[in-house]
Amino acid sequence: MDHLMLLLLLCSSGLQAEGELNSTESVRLVGGASRCRGTLEVKHEGEWRPVEDYYSDWSLKTAAAACRESDCGSAVSVERKESSDRSVWRIRSDCVESGSTLRECAASSGSSSSVLHLTCSGKPIKDMNE
Repeated sequence: MDHLMLLLLLCSSGLQAEGELNSTESVRLVGGASRCRGTLEVKHEGEWRPVEDYYSDWSLKTAAAACRESDCGSAVSVERKESSDRSVWRIRSDCVESGSTLRECAASSGSSSSVLHLTCSGKPIKDMNE
C-alpha cells in the first residue's frame, strides 16, 4: 500500500520522469547523443512527426530558430539524413526565419525518406552572453 500512496503522491505533485516533455512543448530533437542533437520533430495537430527538408533551403539560420525553440542555444549544424519512409511535416524556412514558430510554419504533411538532423550548442542563448 505504501507504494501505491507514493505513486499517487508523485502523480498528483506534477513531477515528470526524466526526459518527459511537458504539454506545452512543440519542438524536440530525438535520437541523438543529447537532447540538443538529433532528428528535428514538431508537434502539430496533436501529432509528433519529423521535419522534412522538402524545400531544400534549411540553413543554419533556420536551424537556429529550432534550436532556440528547443531551449538548446544556437545551431551548430543542419544535415539531411536518410530515414525509413515515415509521415513528416514540411516546414518552409522563410516562414521560420520571419519569426513564426515551427508549428505555425508546418505547411503540409506527407511521407519522406529524408529528415532533418540538427546539432545545437546546448547552451541557452542567455547563458552564452554571460
